[in-house]
Amino acid sequence: MRSGQLRHMIAIQEQTDTADGMGGYTTAWADVSGMSSVPAAIWPLKSAERIDAMKLEHEVTHRIRIRYRSGVTTKMRIYWSDKTKTFNIVSIINPDERNIMLEMLATEET
Repeated sequence: MRSGQLRHMIAIQEQTDTADGMGGYTTAWADVSGMSSVPAAIWPLKSAERIDAMKLEHEVTHRIRIRYRSGVTTKMRIYWSDKTKTFNIVSIINPDERNIMLEMLATEET
């Protein structure tokens, strides 16, 4: 993968629970340590790709590619600050299990 393709900066976030001082917790999203400024390639999916992706039982709207990072899960989300967009990660693919890149299928939050 050429670095020129990774022209967008994203943050990978996870949910955190913080005590609210009244015996309960407040859930918020926070950047994962070391993943607050990750170069990425982001592509909106075409309608034919969406139909195939719908087999995942989610309406996948984007494909996002980054250099390999361990620990990324489908419980995390992606925040693209340039466009003020947030994506829920539906699927994570490590092509050929070579730990070179990760390709994620995601749904855009509205």
